[in-house]
Amino acid sequence: MRKMCMLEENKICDNCLECNTCDLDPSKLCDNCAKCIDSESDYALIEIDEIVYAEELKRKLRLIDTKRSKLHR
Repeated sequence: MRKMCMLEENKICDNCLECNTCDLDPSKLCDNCAKCIDSESDYALIEIDEIVYAEELKRKLRLIDTKRSKLHR
């Protein structure tokens, strides 16, 4: 399954990294410094594109481990 672009509707992601550009300094990639949310404004917008619950994550990790162990036999 192909990943879709977060910024342009109906576009397949081509790994341009535009979605990872720093909001405060467009010449650099985001390094999760959180300076963009440390401001005096009344609110900050943070887009959440996925929520992974602990149980779902554990299940996915078990599946990965199972597949890896079968490959290394």
